Amino acid sequence: MSFNDVVVVGPLAVDMSQNSITFKDKSAYLGPLRTHLLGYLCKHVNQVVGRDDLSDAVWGRSVSDHTINQHISQLRKVITTLNNTELTIATIPKKGYIARCEAVGQPNRVKPELVQNQAKALLLSDAETCQKIQNLKADGELKQLEMFSNAGLLHERLMSNEFQAVIIDTELANAEGLKLIKAIRTGQTLASSDIAILSLASEATKQLLGFNVLMDVQGLIVQPVNIEVLEKQIKTAVAMRFKLKPNAAYDLVPTMLNSAASVNLQSACLSN
Repeated sequence: MSFNDVVVVGPLAVDMSQNSITFKDKSAYLGPLRTHLLGYLCKHVNQVVGRDDLSDAVWGRSVSDHTINQHISQLRKVITTLNNTELTIATIPKKGYIARCEAVGQPNRVKPELVQNQAKALLLSDAETCQKIQNLKADGELKQLEMFSNAGLLHERLMSNEFQAVIIDTELANAEGLKLIKAIRTGQTLASSDIAILSLASEATKQLLGFNVLMDVQGLIVQPVNIEVLEKQIKTAVAMRFKLKPNAAYDLVPTMLNSAASVNLQSACLSN
């Protein structure tokens, strides 16, 4: 990649010669190293780039994960200051990074409006809750719902871009569910930032309802789960439309709610 290139991704342009980034009518200076880093990620937009590849392409030598993380963090801050919602940089655990831009075609991704009658969804909760829902599933109902009690396994499934909705238990230990919702909305996961999200809880508290509004969560599922109601809620959530806020707005939302309960995440439930 030449240092005179201009890498264009949707409405965003990375000018390698000027060491700057432009989004619509706004520009920001990045500096040579971060410009090269962003340019390389954008050159491979919507593809996972390994840390070793980044080290070789940008630094020309092996550098620590901490060094790469610092520069990625700075890039995210600059992108946010431009009020950009088109491009996000997500960290892929144990794999690397991905620069995701919705304006660039992703042929394997199915648009939500085409699958409202057969929406595919993921659910993250504790093993007991997953098993209860698994037992409730009747033949032909919620066949497209996959359940996990291990966040790592759920992240791996998100890599497929097959899913139109994610159901997240907000009462997981250490606010894991709430943090995951924030991570999705700020582009820190493999899920599209504007994927439909439903929260799962034992009750509808004021704190949780406020969190849902601020994080653009499309619905609340109160336990015990009713399968017919859940199916309708998933379809409704997928059909809803909203405009993503700047990452900074989501970052300000606290993830420690008074109602958070401790649960044990040990094993993954069987899918389907």
